[in-house]
Amino acid sequence: MPRNVQQNNRVGRPRNTEVDAYLFIKENLKALGWDVRNPDRFSGGQVYTQNECLGHPEIQKYLEQEKPENVIKLSESAFWVIEAKREHRQIEQAVSEAVEYAEKINKSKSIKIKIISGVAGNEADSYFIKSRFFNGRDFLPIKINGKEISGLIPPDIAKRLLETNSPEIEDFQIDENLFISKAEKINSILHLGAINKNYRARVMAALLLSIVDETPPNIDASPIVLIQDINTRAKNVLQRQGKPEFFEYIRIALPSTPDNHNKFKHAIVQTLQELNNLNIRSAMNSGTDVLGRFYEVFLKYGNGAKEIGIVLTPRHITRFATEAVNVNLRDIVLDPTCGTGGFLVSAFDYIKRGANESQINRFKQNNLFGIEQEPEVVALAVVNMIFRGDGKNNLIEGNCFAKWLVSATNNGVPSAKYGETQPPEGSQIITKVLMNPPFALKSSDDKEYKFVDHALKQMSDDGILFSILPNSNLVKSAGYLEWRKELLMRNTLLGVVTFPEDLFYPIGVLTVGIFIKKGIPHSRDQKVVWMRALNDGLLKSKGKRLPNPRATNDFEKIKPILKAFINDPDIRVENIVEFQKTEVIDFDDPTLELIPEAYLDERKPTKEDIVNDLDTTVRETISFLVGSNREQDFIENVLTDELFKEIKAKEIEGQKEIPITELFETPIQTGEFHVSGEMDDGKIPLISTSAVNNGVEKYVDVSLEQTNVNAITIASDGTPLTSYYHYYNFVAKDNVMICIPKQDYRFTTLLYITTQLNRLRWRFSYGRKCYLNKVDKIKIYLPTTRAGKIDEDYIEYLVKHLSSWQMLVKLFQTKMQK
Repeated sequence: MPRNVQQNNRVGRPRNTEVDAYLFIKENLKALGWDVRNPDRFSGGQVYTQNECLGHPEIQKYLEQEKPENVIKLSESAFWVIEAKREHRQIEQAVSEAVEYAEKINKSKSIKIKIISGVAGNEADSYFIKSRFFNGRDFLPIKINGKEISGLIPPDIAKRLLETNSPEIEDFQIDENLFISKAEKINSILHLGAINKNYRARVMAALLLSIVDETPPNIDASPIVLIQDINTRAKNVLQRQGKPEFFEYIRIALPSTPDNHNKFKHAIVQTLQELNNLNIRSAMNSGTDVLGRFYEVFLKYGNGAKEIGIVLTPRHITRFATEAVNVNLRDIVLDPTCGTGGFLVSAFDYIKRGANESQINRFKQNNLFGIEQEPEVVALAVVNMIFRGDGKNNLIEGNCFAKWLVSATNNGVPSAKYGETQPPEGSQIITKVLMNPPFALKSSDDKEYKFVDHALKQMSDDGILFSILPNSNLVKSAGYLEWRKELLMRNTLLGVVTFPEDLFYPIGVLTVGIFIKKGIPHSRDQKVVWMRALNDGLLKSKGKRLPNPRATNDFEKIKPILKAFINDPDIRVENIVEFQKTEVIDFDDPTLELIPEAYLDERKPTKEDIVNDLDTTVRETISFLVGSNREQDFIENVLTDELFKEIKAKEIEGQKEIPITELFETPIQTGEFHVSGEMDDGKIPLISTSAVNNGVEKYVDVSLEQTNVNAITIASDGTPLTSYYHYYNFVAKDNVMICIPKQDYRFTTLLYITTQLNRLRWRFSYGRKCYLNKVDKIKIYLPTTRAGKIDEDYIEYLVKHLSSWQMLVKLFQTKMQK
């Protein structure tokens, strides 16, 4: 046990014990990635607890019977000592005694104590932690990114300390998975503390401002005094940074009922503990937008985000866009819908990497501008920028449509200022725009593209705009189509990137990123770079999307290409099917779709692709046949002796893309029925956009004269382009296309065509539906003879050699015998 332990005899309070600290230390070490097993008993173990350390001969030799709380094995010759005390006020004593243990052990010639930590506190009051590193002469405070650490040390940081033999680490990147999981934990703590979900982000902002200075809040004080202390600290920071007006939006208020004060305080203290465990002050000074990551968690469901269209931009996307447009020291950067400041943080961090201190100071004072209409959200952005080293940034609250940036100077340095009127043509000052407009509500007239237009009007010619948009803005007709036409009449579209489907999970909005050059009409021969970045290095786990080394990251592949193309739109870009391509805009397309899925090339299927997909189609057909008792239809409409005859082996002669308008009667029609609930039950299948059960939604009572037979259906809505072959009489809903073959194709050929149509589903989505006006663009790969005809013999050979086909043969041979 530690020496000189003092008893806690305060009246009316349970006696604190160091058992709390033992559990706290061990749990946190384990969470940080240390193997908390005894190194003498387990291979790979790293943590001695109390008496266990005396099993190490050298430690026992110099400590005799004394023992700290923990000794951590860093390597065969390097160790870390942790000493604990019961009360916060004993933190310096804990550090001092840890140093005493270390100095004794360091008399050894074979091992050294390189790190010491003091832990003071208990479960009820939380813990203070201070750590020191021994550089060979002195035990010095450990600092990461210029800030002293406040938590226990993860293995990667310990390794870095030993490698550099220095107590100071610069440019150390945080573990984003750890921070996201901690943010979720803090959110749970605040929930248990009865802190309303709509106020958790502001609580986090106030707490972080309260620990900007070296001295932490007095967490031993009463709830009223503690909250006053936190608010005073936050207010003082905002005043120093010239942003006092935002204090009211982050001020913390105690619950109105005194009975809940202690519960509230406990949640605040626990949150501060978690922040200290994360070495938050060091992390906030890193190159990662840590606060933005916290905001993503706290604003996900709170602050009415869904109701007002707020969707925070994931921080890896803000970094991607900033680097792709190559923000530089001369740029005037605007985010007219800045939210919590993610794009501005990324732009500032990008500049900081290659600039000196005076350049950084000049840039942050004169070159970053942001507008946000929600006052609480812009307050969070202000706090975020303060932690990036830019508290005097030009962030304002307001309606961006009522604000205009006009040219100005600041101490002789080119800059901008906010005005109420549009600047005259030719005097625009903004050179880069980075934005993610709020997703429009159905009842709203503020469509996303209107934010883009307003930003472009403030930009100088040749300026580059990046915006995230729902892909509906680039494919829908009516007002959207007119906007696209006008956009191209005045500006050049440089690139469009399809983003991952679940980028904004759990909000299901399909989005793209667009890159526009201001002021130069798009010429017919100007190519656009079209890209699909469906993988961003994150995977879903327990309802969250987290970075995962096993995940592919398409953004890292396309970023240098985009950056080069934006700089020179005439450079050659490799054509990678279904992934990237440069191609001119089809101005003759009446829909004028500006989306990669309309321009990228289809991957020519290999024999293995075809066989696997065909096998799936045949198995689904068998399942439908048996499950819906439609074998008799098959016997009457499909079954012939030829169908079950052997066919000799055949090699493919050729393969080409064929428009489906050459395969089916035109114009292709849709079904006639709209609301299935209004139809009486019967025996005729009603085909919908369902992706299961051959598309059959129900069986209805209609006359045979109303039905179709021997046709392929293609879903327009639902799961677009989902296709099925129907050899039986059916009717369809009005969002389903009915394709009548021009020729009497074989059954196997119709299955093949259906299979190939389903391979094209990647081109369509809920945002881009396969309506009739897109049919003439649909092409599928089919095997062809040397004469250019569809090679039905080859198709039949492939189908009849599938294991699933043999199942079908056996099924009907049995039925025919009966």
